[in-house]
Amino acid sequence: MDQNIRASLQISAFYNFAFVVFITAISQSVTLMAIVFGDLSGKENVVAASVVLMAFIGSFGIIRQMSTIKLLIDEMDDKTSKTNYGKEVKAIPLNILKFVFAGVFVIIAIFQLVAIY
Repeated sequence: MDQNIRASLQISAFYNFAFVVFITAISQSVTLMAIVFGDLSGKENVVAASVVLMAFIGSFGIIRQMSTIKLLIDEMDDKTSKTNYGKEVKAIPLNILKFVFAGVFVIIAIFQLVAIY
């Protein structure tokens, strides 16, 4: 793969990852504010469904985007991978980090569900 195309795809995948994290964090923050300051009597199931839905979308979005980034890093040519940049980028444990980031949103969702009920 041409390295310019790979770099462009890698940057796009990173921005998509950042977008998923941002949207999921904002939605969970807004839901948390509704739980803390709102009157949820009779609406618990609706709020719980939104918490579960956003945690599900955010977690799988993060896993997908970080998997894409990992695939693009693995496509790095030999010349680039032998540089300090290439060595450092290949040393990032993306297979572990994608589950850590996804787990953070799931844990936050669990705390929100406990707070609702």
